[in-house]
Amino acid sequence: MDEEEPQESSIFQKFASSPWFAPTMIGTGAFAAMAESLLLLLQGQSIENAVWPQAIRTLSWTLVLREHVSLIAGFSAAFIGLCIYASIQKFRGRSLSTIPRAASFCLIGAVISSWIIFVLMDYRYIRGAFLLLPTIYGILLLGCLLATQGPPRLPNGFSNWKEKGTTSLNLLAVFLSAWLIMPGIPALIGIAPSPPLTPTLGYGAEAGPFDRTTIRFAYELPDEVKAIQGPTEEDIEFSVYLTVPHLPNNPGIEGVPLAILFHAFNNPSIESYTDWIDHLSAKGMVVAYIQYPTDVRPEGGDDFEPTLVDGTSDWPHHVPRMLSIESALQRLNEIITATPRHLTVDAVLKNLTIMPEHLWIGGHSLGGAYSLQALGMVQSMGWGSETLLVDTEMAAARPVQAEWVPDFTNLPEDTIVHLVVSEDDMTVGQCNSVHQHALFEQIDQNHALLLYIPSDRYGFPRLVATHYIPANEAHDTLADWAFYRRVDAQADWVVAQSRGDYNTADFAYQNLVNTGMLTNMGKWSDGVDVLPIQAYTNPGESPKFADCFNGR
Repeated sequence: MDEEEPQESSIFQKFASSPWFAPTMIGTGAFAAMAESLLLLLQGQSIENAVWPQAIRTLSWTLVLREHVSLIAGFSAAFIGLCIYASIQKFRGRSLSTIPRAASFCLIGAVISSWIIFVLMDYRYIRGAFLLLPTIYGILLLGCLLATQGPPRLPNGFSNWKEKGTTSLNLLAVFLSAWLIMPGIPALIGIAPSPPLTPTLGYGAEAGPFDRTTIRFAYELPDEVKAIQGPTEEDIEFSVYLTVPHLPNNPGIEGVPLAILFHAFNNPSIESYTDWIDHLSAKGMVVAYIQYPTDVRPEGGDDFEPTLVDGTSDWPHHVPRMLSIESALQRLNEIITATPRHLTVDAVLKNLTIMPEHLWIGGHSLGGAYSLQALGMVQSMGWGSETLLVDTEMAAARPVQAEWVPDFTNLPEDTIVHLVVSEDDMTVGQCNSVHQHALFEQIDQNHALLLYIPSDRYGFPRLVATHYIPANEAHDTLADWAFYRRVDAQADWVVAQSRGDYNTADFAYQNLVNTGMLTNMGKWSDGVDVLPIQAYTNPGESPKFADCFNGR
């Protein structure tokens, strides 16, 4: 008697032989990749907030990939080689076993889903800055397709329409994977020019020379603000974080200047701005990081249609935020003038005073706009009356409400203003800063500059000027050259001015207003100049920003 054929014993193995196996596994992988974002959407988060955790992970992975290109190239070659071997075996009639097939189909779904999310993030946030991650997606997709489907075939000649459709989809997926892989090949094989290295000495190098200590001082939000706070910041005890430099004993000075820094919308954590704070404080100034609520829900705010005019807006949300910032600045004044001072402040500064008459003030995005309003508030206390450096990075629209409009007609002679915009800023654009430049028309022309950071996609990694250059999460080569070099020079100038060290102050000054020194961005590894920063003393008359004035 002939032996009976072995029977499939498990339900999963039976399912693996059905036509629904591949679509189900692909769908499972796709759902797993999108599960976190889908859950956040179901919880009522906006699309931007729903993809934000994945955006942060994407950024982290991309920075890791940039540092290990050779390792990634080796892995990619080995993976594709292994999958080609599996493809040859399939061609010979020996397909993958059930578990590897299931894993491959799940990976196909996860890669396609992750790529779709990446496309959304790339359009909204990163604007082509990440090259290797889509290349890795393409390599994983191509390898899994080869391992599970074998070599791609043209659909002509197949009589079964389902077979034609499956073959066509497989061919399209192969073309997609090749399209994702191609831009990253020069980087993987090491022929793409690399950007200039981070400076090792001078401006833009590691923050120094002084160590720092950070102390948190909670402050009381006004009752009318507490009443309308949203849930996303309900676990935050809003505070002023004071970072104090460790100066040598008997430094021969009376005191140290003050810096005040404001964060972006929906990002109150100091952890996103410690690099910025360090570069300021390490030069010898006290830095106050002002944490203020951004998730506020004023009556009528949900369906409010704002009017945007000349870099201002009439959002009702501005008012509770301004009240909070006002409260934080009052708390900061108490900290500075307290007798006796806080024990930790005294232990670090010893007999040195904090001198807010020598002031650096600025911020990122919404914080950039609010730093202008805060400057108006602190002028009444005499802060920034001798030396003033204003630095807004990718500023949002500032409040138009009359009680918060600043008056900058009495700024000191020693004032320098940098209003910075980025070419690929899809969050706030450039026009807010262009209009806000008009607030400083009364100071010397070359002391108030609009700085435009261009994107340079010449080599690898691409230098793409997005909205997030000042944040720790986006601290890369472009940030070192276009941002931290300026921050170091800004801090050096304010500190030197407060000490009467005019040689250091003059050198820093030249790096802040001399366009030859200020705008230089170094060279790519093949000697090609990185696109320089563009400086405008009168952006309102530049054709580059003509669109900011259309429709008036």
